[in-house]
Amino acid sequence: MTLGVALADSARTVSTPTCDLIIVGGGITGAGIARDAALRGLKVTLLEKSDYGSGTSSKSSKLIHGGLRYLEHGEIGLVFESVSERAVQLRVAPHLVKPLAFLVPIYEGSTRGLEMVNLGLWIYDTLALFRAPRLHKTFRGAKAAELEPLIANEGLVGAIEYYDCVTDDARLVLENVIDAQEHGADCRSYSEVVSLKRDDSGRVRAVEVRDVLTGAEETLSARLVILAAGAWTDEAAKQLDIDVGRQLLRRTKGVHLVFPHEKLPLRRAVTLTSPLDGRVMFAIPWRGRTVLGTTDTDFEGSADQVDADESDAFYLCESANRCFPSVDFRPEDAISSWAGLRPLINDQGAESEGAVSREHEVFVRDDGIIIIAGGKLTTYRRMAKEVVRVAIKWLKRRDKEEFSRRKLHKPRTKKRPLPGAIGLDEPSVDGIKKLARQIAEEHEVDYETARHLTHTYGVRARMLAKMIDENDALGLRMQPDLPYVWAEVEFAVLHDLARTVDDVLSRRIPLLLVGYSRGLDVLDRVATTVGRLLDWSDEERARHIEHYRTVVAAALRFQPAALSTAIRK
Repeated sequence: MTLGVALADSARTVSTPTCDLIIVGGGITGAGIARDAALRGLKVTLLEKSDYGSGTSSKSSKLIHGGLRYLEHGEIGLVFESVSERAVQLRVAPHLVKPLAFLVPIYEGSTRGLEMVNLGLWIYDTLALFRAPRLHKTFRGAKAAELEPLIANEGLVGAIEYYDCVTDDARLVLENVIDAQEHGADCRSYSEVVSLKRDDSGRVRAVEVRDVLTGAEETLSARLVILAAGAWTDEAAKQLDIDVGRQLLRRTKGVHLVFPHEKLPLRRAVTLTSPLDGRVMFAIPWRGRTVLGTTDTDFEGSADQVDADESDAFYLCESANRCFPSVDFRPEDAISSWAGLRPLINDQGAESEGAVSREHEVFVRDDGIIIIAGGKLTTYRRMAKEVVRVAIKWLKRRDKEEFSRRKLHKPRTKKRPLPGAIGLDEPSVDGIKKLARQIAEEHEVDYETARHLTHTYGVRARMLAKMIDENDALGLRMQPDLPYVWAEVEFAVLHDLARTVDDVLSRRIPLLLVGYSRGLDVLDRVATTVGRLLDWSDEERARHIEHYRTVVAAALRFQPAALSTAIRK
C-alpha cells in the first residue's frame, strides 16, 4: 500500500550543483558506500524507496559471522575476509555487534564427525588469527548433553562450542546512514528512482526521483550512478532500462520464526542440521525471545512481496522438533516472522541454493553506472570500500579536469567508529557496560533501562537519558516484559530518521517481531506521537495506522488462516 498521495501539480526541478555519486538503494551496501564516499569528501546522494534497511538488510539472521560453513565449499578467501571484518565491527560498533556462543552438536553417523568439525574450527580460528571472541572448545559424552539440555541426546557423540557475533542489522544500516549524513551526504528515504536521464552520448547524467509519501518529483544530476539495490537489482535494472545482458542474481528466500524464550530457553545459539534435507540452520536467543531460521529456497517474483508461508513454517518447526524432541514447535505458537531475499550472484553451476557463493561482483559500465551485486552483511564495509575505489577511478578517467583539482581523503572506516561508539572510553562490550553504569548513576534511569539503551544506541544513549530526565513518563516501558521505553519513539523521529509508524515499530523499536501484540496494543499512541512530530493530519495518521496493520498481517501470514484473522482483529 502506498502511504502518500500523489500531488497533481508537483513541480519538477533540477538540483544544483551536480553531485559526484547518486547511490540507488539504502540497504547495508548502499549505506556503507554513502558513508565511505562522504568520508572521502565526495558529494553523495543516497536514495532509498522505502525505509533504510527495510529490505534484506533488516531480515538477516542478525549475525556478523565468519562463515564457518563456507569452509565446506572451499571459500577460504571469503572466510578470511569475514572473520577479519568481524574483528573490525567488534571494534567500531561494540554496541551493535556482540559476541555470542554457538554450540554444534555431533551425532553418530553424521557426515561431519566430531574430529572433522574440530579440525574445521581450528582452521576457522587460525584464519581469524586467533582473534575470535573466544577459541572453540570440544565437549564429549555426558558433558556435551549438559550444555543445552533440550537438544536431542540419542546418539549424541559430543558438541563443539565456538564464538561468532550477533548484531542489530537494521541499526547497523542506520548508523552508516547517520554518519554519511554528518559528513555531508544527502540521504533520502522514501525516494524512488523512476527513470534515468542520459545525454546524447548515452551517459547517465541525472535521475528522476519521486517522494513515495508525497508524490513530489525532482530531477537530481550526478556524475555517476551506483546501483546498490540488493535483491531488487534485476528488477531495478529492468525498470530503469539498464541492459545488463543477463539475470545477475539467483535470489533465495530466508525465513525466521520468533518464539517465546520459554519455548526454548537457550543459553547459547545452537547450530543445527535439518533432518529433513541436511541444511544448516540455527536456534538463536535474541531480544528475550528465541529465533529459528533460516530457510534457503529459490524465489521468483517481486522482491516487494516476500513473506513467510505455511510451508516455510512447517519446515522450520519440523526441523526444530527433531533437534529438540521435547519442545513441540508449532506455527501457531510463534510470535512473528521475518522473511528476506539473499541477493546471490547467479551461478548456473550451483547444484543447490545453499551451494551458491556468497561472494559479490562489481559491474563497471561505460554509460555512468556501476552495479554492485551479491555479498553478505558481514563484509559490507569491504564491499563499500571496493565500490568507492572503482567509482573514483572511473570519475578520474572521465572527468579529469574536475578531479585533478579535488583532494580526497582516506575514509579510515576500518578504524573510525560508527556514531554510537564515537567517544566511547573503551571500544568494546565492556566499554558499553561501563557506559551503562555511568548513565544509571548520572541520570534518573534504572540500570536495566540504561543497559538496554547503551547496548542499542551506544554513546547516543546519553541523549535519551536526558530526555527521560526532562520527562519521567518517557522512561516508562512500552511493554512490561521488554526493555523499550517511550523516549525511543520520539528519538526515532527526531534523531533516527523514522518517517512512518512502520519505521518505528518494525525496525527502530521492533515490537512487530518481539511483542506479543506485535505493537498493535501501542499503535494508536505511537501514531499520535509520530504524527505530532511530523505534523500529520488526522487522515495521514489513519493511513499510517492502517498500513502498519497490513505489515502485521503479512508477518503472520504463515499461521493458520483462522488464527491469523483472529489476531489481526
